[in-house]
Amino acid sequence: MCARSRIFEKLMAVFTWAAAILTLGTLAFLVGFILIKGIPHLKPSLFSFTYNSVNVSLMPAMVSTVMMTLLSLLIAAPLGIFSAIFLVEYAKRGSKVVRMIRMTTETLAGIPSIVYGLFGLLFFVTFLGWGFSLLAGAFTLAIMILPLIMRSSERLLRLCRIPIERERLGWGPANCVRFFELFCLLQHRGYWQELSSPLGESWVKLRR
Repeated sequence: MCARSRIFEKLMAVFTWAAAILTLGTLAFLVGFILIKGIPHLKPSLFSFTYNSVNVSLMPAMVSTVMMTLLSLLIAAPLGIFSAIFLVEYAKRGSKVVRMIRMTTETLAGIPSIVYGLFGLLFFVTFLGWGFSLLAGAFTLAIMILPLIMRSSERLLRLCRIPIERERLGWGPANCVRFFELFCLLQHRGYWQELSSPLGESWVKLRR
């Protein structure tokens, strides 16, 4: 029985190494193929700020993507963070409203990005008449990443044990002071590193 177990472990180790080598080899082949085929076509005109059918510049698309991402974070991050603070610190526990908000957040987090795109097209672009603008894309992306930010914020607030910390530090009753202290505690506990996870997911969704 022991000999069979050793043979099985060796076979599993061989299969694991073979799978890892195959995966790395495929990745190296794809990266090498892209570099070999793509580098000769890199020209300064490809990064020109003026787009036309001759240079087919990437720079306007890159700049608009960064601007849309920053604008969406400017909209979604404050809403998500303060919503999580409200749910953890001020909302009545066991409330139907709180349960409904959490259920809605979980549902929105599982919706495919194409559904958000269709909603943005129908509501922001068509109904509100914003057209294919930066603002319409930013609001669509903000709605997409808002549940992720809320979930991460609420999870970290619970992990930080804010009520115990507040009682131990003797915080005052002023809401603005308590909010400021919450942000200081979150920053001290490495919150912004955790927040990078949903932001990274939103960037992946944006690039689909």
